[in-house]
Amino acid sequence: MKTLKVFLAITMIAFSLQTNAQSSVTVIRRPPRESKIIVHAGVRYHYHGGVYYKPYGRQYVVVRPPVGLRVTILPAGYTRVTLGGLPYFYVGGVYYVQRAPGAYEVAEPPIELVTNNNPSQLSALPEGTQSVYIAGKKYYKINDTYYEKSVSENGNESYVVVGKVD
Repeated sequence: MKTLKVFLAITMIAFSLQTNAQSSVTVIRRPPRESKIIVHAGVRYHYHGGVYYKPYGRQYVVVRPPVGLRVTILPAGYTRVTLGGLPYFYVGGVYYVQRAPGAYEVAEPPIELVTNNNPSQLSALPEGTQSVYIAGKKYYKINDTYYEKSVSENGNESYVVVGKVD
């Protein structure tokens, strides 16, 4: 039954995203002239002021950066957070780790936010998480991943992945 619920939730999310795509996607003719080009997984992203632009036909869309993408400068307004002895830099719903001087990589949420070493379940939601209602049900969006609140028999809350948009 739980598998069926997850399948239905993912299907609803995918359908909602397809039908509401124009209202949730920012499309521009061209990125700012000052933007820097970052190639990641064969895609040429433009980066300027903490905003990432991905080619979309002859135009560009504003996107969250993919995990593994590297930048030389962190976006303005970041917060340094140390979890598990490791420093993370957090801004705009995105976590970065420093790989070398002047090399910051987009990272998954820190393991301290993950429940039972299971990246598909979080014990808490990071700052900047968006609340999204789909078919009257509340979900939580972090980057391109959707979570649903779950409460265990002993009352512990966690957030379980129910869908991901690529």
